[in-house]
Amino acid sequence: MTMQPRPNNPIEQRKQAMRKYMNNAAMWAGGGVAGGIALALLTQSWTLLIIGFVIAVAGGWTNWNKAQQIVNHKDEY
Repeated sequence: MTMQPRPNNPIEQRKQAMRKYMNNAAMWAGGGVAGGIALALLTQSWTLLIIGFVIAVAGGWTNWNKAQQIVNHKDEY
């Protein structure tokens, strides 16, 4: 969290939102894969590996989709 004031510029607001969603997508994807592999190795269970991959895909896709909505936004003049 930053102590800087929030920008009033709509383009800068979209840039910040885009960064947030892309960082979240990378964290969800990486965390889901790493967590699934770690749990699978610890418990010797393929089910937990698959669950980790599903979490990675779902979280990554959700945040990527939000970022794509920002990218495809058309300003009305």
